[in-house]
Amino acid sequence: MSRVVFFGIDLHGHVNPTLGLVRALVERGEEVVYYSGEAFRERIEAAGAVFVPYEEPLGFGTHDGGGIETFLITADFILRRSRAIVEAVEEELRRLRPGYIIHDAFCHWGKELARRLGIPGVSLFANFAFIDEMADLDPDFFMENVLRAGNDPLYVKNKGQADVYRKLAAKLSKVVSLKYGVQTDSVINDIFCSKEKLNLVPTSREFQIYEQAFDDSYRFIGYAVEPRADGADFPFERLDERPLVYIALGTIFNDAAEFYSKCLKAFEDGGVQVAMSVGESVRPESLGQIPDHFIVRPYVPQLELLKRSSAFVTHGGSNSIHESLCLEVPTVVVPQSFDQFMGAIAVERAGTGIYLRDPGIRPEELASAVRAVRTVPDYRSACARIRRTLEAPGGPASAADAVIAFAESENREVHRL
Repeated sequence: MSRVVFFGIDLHGHVNPTLGLVRALVERGEEVVYYSGEAFRERIEAAGAVFVPYEEPLGFGTHDGGGIETFLITADFILRRSRAIVEAVEEELRRLRPGYIIHDAFCHWGKELARRLGIPGVSLFANFAFIDEMADLDPDFFMENVLRAGNDPLYVKNKGQADVYRKLAAKLSKVVSLKYGVQTDSVINDIFCSKEKLNLVPTSREFQIYEQAFDDSYRFIGYAVEPRADGADFPFERLDERPLVYIALGTIFNDAAEFYSKCLKAFEDGGVQVAMSVGESVRPESLGQIPDHFIVRPYVPQLELLKRSSAFVTHGGSNSIHESLCLEVPTVVVPQSFDQFMGAIAVERAGTGIYLRDPGIRPEELASAVRAVRTVPDYRSACARIRRTLEAPGGPASAADAVIAFAESENREVHRL
């Protein structure tokens, strides 16, 4: 039995994909010590891990700047938090003497602590995976859809040139080096992805965009829905025989009163029922008169609603997209943040839904897209096809076996040296 330290991000979309792996590791006799936010204690302990809270919330949030500006601000945030957490927990980890560390791809401190302790590290993508090598295949796609830097002066000046991304990468690396002393040729891989010798990607190669960019250090582990209890007070008795449309924008980017009002307009005719989750930032009563065929709540039981839904209008977060695929529900994606744009593109390319690109979408456009994914059989058939590819890798059980085998192999190599 080994002790493993797991460093997570204290957000629902980052915790949920890890719990199956934690449970599988514990079932194999591993002792898992999991660092996260206090709000997730009960869920993490239920998976069998020893919960340890960060001294303060990590504070991952949103920024309304342009692509390059946003990436620099996020890199700065990750490295500042990393420096503080390493200083706070390094001695504690030395006392714990873990055999290896698993960390969220955004937890640069997990990679740094594994390096300092001389133990194996494993990175896990909770978001849609993006890596530096994707830019070698299609630099314009990477600049415009991953970095969201279509208006950056450096990109505009050099658009169409093969080395446009490399020029930008050098610029980003120089800024990081000067400010933090972190020497890197790839801010994307080393800071945003905390790349290790083993990197877990909770999707299938068939659903991953530009999957050929991912070498053998990336293990596609598929996706398994993690059961959870949420929104227990939802009035299921109000649902009738009409098709159900579920609308939710996740837990971060849900301050969207204007969009919710458009949804009320789009589906006002009552041809479908609508369950809409609006989070805590928008009060349902602020949206005006809500028709009887709408059920609007701050939070709803997503999995139970997806089981009943004919369409899902979503921001395109990795959890939401993959849960819809596992339950074969086609999606209409209205992305809000950088990795969600990749989720929207993955959905579009796989044929499992529709990507609405215009941020000023009109209610009739939304209604038309939902009608299409509800009534055109090809969308649901594509969901079934991708669901099978998500099941094929073996899920958390196979991932746990791969992690343990990797850690044992790496530790044997260290002992030989």
